[in-house]
Amino acid sequence: MRVLETKELSVRFGDHLVLDKVSADFTSGRMTAIIGSNGVGKTTYLKAIAQLVRAEGSVVLNEDGVRGLDKKTIAYVPQLGSLHTKLTAFEMVLLGLVNSLKWHVTDEQIELVYQTLSDLGIRHIARQPFDTLSGGQKQLVSMAQSLIGKPKVLLLDEPTSALDLRHQLIVMGLAKKYTKEQDVVTIFVVHDLMLASRYGEDLLVLHDGSVYAYDKAEKILTPELIAKVYGVDSRVIDLPEGYQIVLPLAPRR
Repeated sequence: MRVLETKELSVRFGDHLVLDKVSADFTSGRMTAIIGSNGVGKTTYLKAIAQLVRAEGSVVLNEDGVRGLDKKTIAYVPQLGSLHTKLTAFEMVLLGLVNSLKWHVTDEQIELVYQTLSDLGIRHIARQPFDTLSGGQKQLVSMAQSLIGKPKVLLLDEPTSALDLRHQLIVMGLAKKYTKEQDVVTIFVVHDLMLASRYGEDLLVLHDGSVYAYDKAEKILTPELIAKVYGVDSRVIDLPEGYQIVLPLAPRR
């Protein structure tokens, strides 16, 4: 079992305190959704864990009693950005194996790339230049690139934002399967509270740069929390499948 520990993580951008001593432990084999309103530090928190921004505090991976964190074991999938490259989708995914690539790409590595693309339903775009792909296809390629390297910590920043409904389910289902089968720590930021409840066995709620709540989804996703964090009146419906639907009613005045 692996446990990712973040202790009193604080991040400042100039005079603005974005994260204020955020502490939480994340257990492998479980998916945790980070939710909260815009600007509360969700993306910054993921970047701090991935060591992409300067932060005070500590991030440690405790694995079978061994404590440490190798940046190479972390895969961070950012929000859809403006990356421009002449590389094909196949070559972009192959870069996910950068730590094991040599001068000669093996047949096994080639097959692994194709299999990963197939798992996400995008093998047919393997030879297309990345720049010519749709936003959703680019997001899927980025997801494939992150999974192929077999990370121990998977960080997904709004992984479904550019995807249609079908591909949202494919991506999140694949992330869940990978989390369980490889026993990794998976943390994802998402705005859709139904996706958060469906795939996040735990929810960490950020509010004003701090942890407002952290527990199993069914325990904390309530109208009271939504009113406090989002300023919205709502109904929360428990489904027999084990997750919740949030029906927003009206903004609070």
